[in-house]
Amino acid sequence: MPLLLPPFTLHRNADTRADAPMTREMRALRVRLLRAQDLPSVAALRHEVLATLQHPDCYVREADEASFMRLHHPPHGETIGVFSGDVMVAYAMLGLPEVGHPDNLGAALGLSPEGRKAVAHLSSCMVRPAWRGLGLQRTLLGTRLALARSRGRHLCAAVVSLHNHSSRHNMLRRGLHVAGVELVDGLRRQITLIDLDHGLQVDQADQEFVDSDDFIGQRDAVSRGYVGVGEVRGPQQVRLRFVRRLDRQVVPL
Repeated sequence: MPLLLPPFTLHRNADTRADAPMTREMRALRVRLLRAQDLPSVAALRHEVLATLQHPDCYVREADEASFMRLHHPPHGETIGVFSGDVMVAYAMLGLPEVGHPDNLGAALGLSPEGRKAVAHLSSCMVRPAWRGLGLQRTLLGTRLALARSRGRHLCAAVVSLHNHSSRHNMLRRGLHVAGVELVDGLRRQITLIDLDHGLQVDQADQEFVDSDDFIGQRDAVSRGYVGVGEVRGPQQVRLRFVRRLDRQVVPL
């Protein structure tokens, strides 16, 4: 099976744990697209990670977990695995939904059928606890954006819990923005988005700050043409920075 992945490089940065040196083991990490026979390893990693969540709403298991994992294999998607030796230490999923699929996030964002053709889902990404703080999640985000583009999808969207500050932080840093605040499968979720072809035009001077757990406030801001582009972290609360989008069309196509 050909490996059609962009270069995968792990770098130290300001967010990397101070006690995490770039060991020979880290430099020897291998990355590849997963196959059906890898699903048990993905399931085991998910079980380990979900048992350590700081808030139960950060990730709610799918009703049919096996079907969800199978859906992120060709032709409907891809799953990237990161290995230290024979042990999977992280994975990241990319969904390639069909235009008419009810779960296509383009529908929730009000995209036309033509726009939905360009949508890729930045789905589940999990890192084993012992390997956190090394930039793996952020690296896998960039890898999936490049993979989506290689599959002809330039609109990359993700669903984020209001309580999942780490994932949202990584996405905002990588250029995604909060484009929607919706009930997804009955759960209060932010929908983040990046347009790899057209970018985002905003009025930086027209801004509002909304508490990260204020679902109604965020939804109101989005309904008035604002998008979430940053955050301000205090000792007790995270506030999201919303700025007015200059192009009221959801995505320029």
